[in-house]
Amino acid sequence: MGSSEHFLGIFEGHFDPAVAIVRDGQVVAYAEEERFLRNKHAYRVYPRRALRYCLEAAGIGPAEVAAIGVNWNLDAYGDGRIAAFFDSMAEDWPLDPATKGWQRAMLGGFNRTAYEARHAREWRRSFGDLPLPRIVGLPHHFTHALQSYLQSPFDNAVCVTIDGSGDEHCTVVWRCRGDSIEAMREIRMPHSLGWFYAAFTEYLGFEAYDGEYKVMGLAAYGRPDAALSTKVAEVLHPAPDGIEYRLAPHYIHYGPRSWSDRFTDHLPELLGRPPRSSDAPLDDWHQDLAFAVQAALEGAVEPLVTWALKEAGTGNLCIGGGVGLNVKMNSRLQALPAVQRIFAHPLCSDGGAAAGAALGACWQLAGARPEKLHTLANGPQSADAEIEAALQRCGLAYERPADIAEAVADALVQGAVVGWFQGRMEAGPRALGQRSILADPRSVEARDRVNAVIKYREPWRPFCPSILAEAAGRYLVDAQDAPFMIIAFEASEELKRAAPAVVHVDGTARVQMVHRDILPLYHRLISCFEARTGVAALLNTSFNVKGEPVVCSILDAVRTFYSTGMDVLAAGSFLLRKTEGKRA
Repeated sequence: MGSSEHFLGIFEGHFDPAVAIVRDGQVVAYAEEERFLRNKHAYRVYPRRALRYCLEAAGIGPAEVAAIGVNWNLDAYGDGRIAAFFDSMAEDWPLDPATKGWQRAMLGGFNRTAYEARHAREWRRSFGDLPLPRIVGLPHHFTHALQSYLQSPFDNAVCVTIDGSGDEHCTVVWRCRGDSIEAMREIRMPHSLGWFYAAFTEYLGFEAYDGEYKVMGLAAYGRPDAALSTKVAEVLHPAPDGIEYRLAPHYIHYGPRSWSDRFTDHLPELLGRPPRSSDAPLDDWHQDLAFAVQAALEGAVEPLVTWALKEAGTGNLCIGGGVGLNVKMNSRLQALPAVQRIFAHPLCSDGGAAAGAALGACWQLAGARPEKLHTLANGPQSADAEIEAALQRCGLAYERPADIAEAVADALVQGAVVGWFQGRMEAGPRALGQRSILADPRSVEARDRVNAVIKYREPWRPFCPSILAEAAGRYLVDAQDAPFMIIAFEASEELKRAAPAVVHVDGTARVQMVHRDILPLYHRLISCFEARTGVAALLNTSFNVKGEPVVCSILDAVRTFYSTGMDVLAAGSFLLRKTEGKRA
């Protein structure tokens, strides 16, 4: 196959289905289905809308796709390897009927014959009587490792991939050197850190696979509690070798589950309190439990990483898999003496693995090594003509300032909360200057207003700063380059003093460092704000309200703008104000 061919990646699991297209080792388009459907996580939806977008963005038709990459070891589900592993689990653990049913569903749905038939049906529904391109199945954790390591800045590293489960595995440690990616340690089901964290997420009254970041934010308000830590250690504890960890599965899956599918009734019995309902108040005990859970997660990963770096003779660490979205864990790992440099892939979850699988298929079949990651701006965009036409159709008053960055900087200094809709939509859960809500980071009042009348979310959750990359040394302690808002650093005294709205209660800031060559307009906006205030940072949160996906189209942006307490919308070259402006 020639290197100019296009390779598709599809993830169509229960949560966060997504599609990517890769050419010559470069991601040319990527999008999550939820952004088009406007249904957060697009639960159990095949990503047809994302598929159509990616083909259009690449300028190709479905018949021009060379192959489809997926992040599952399809052959192992059909040749008996996964079945034999599931049988071995039954020898070690008293599997409950729900777990056995899940295993049967996996074996029935992820063998190559069934999997290809499912995609072929969806392909025909979308495109008519066209043959399905070849499907390349890549082992689940290998896909995470390939994506994280090969798109990192490193050519020699340890990669740790951590998630709920994929194929047989829950955690794998990889030795990566040149083009070689080899497993050093493999931790299989049921010893899952993703399941562990999801269980406590639901116990604390949030939704698993959606509210984990809430537990992470809540943990900063907790304090060490020896009794709680001891109880959590009953669930997650070190393995006998002192390097790996082990999960006590009868607290998570193997037992009666009258409260949740994510934990058994043994967990509330252990903790001595019933689970929190979603609308019940959070008290100090809940905060301390979140602290203990977060500490246990970090404590389980730290020995693995320390051992692997020493064994591999490197100080470079990559992180993949959905648990890699845990910023506090990444930050603790970054602070380890053995870690010199760290790269946590910002698309580390299964939805992001659509891009990883496409990159892997392109590398295997066309020999094109994945490019290093510089941007996540791979989604739809709206040109000025499209934006203006939409505003006119809606009968909205707007203006076209001579310089959008200068105008928005003026509004921010005057206390406005601004919707920022620019360029191609970013991939993943973090706002990175394409679909953002912005505010003055000097103002705690502005932060609280964003929470109360715009995001409609819990008041204890942190907001993050976008900082000029060249100013990072002023604002952060021992910081490395961090352009994707997936690692936190200790805030300097200058940042605490100058921008208190973006410093979390634990004294850290989960930062996006903005580079002029990657995000020129966003960089200039922050520079304009600095020229007026002396502060080279903005409060940046995703352009959505609680429970909804990040906005995709200009109409999504307009709807969200007018249904919240935002003051100004900057869309392309145009500015909308709720209190002034003339009708076009």
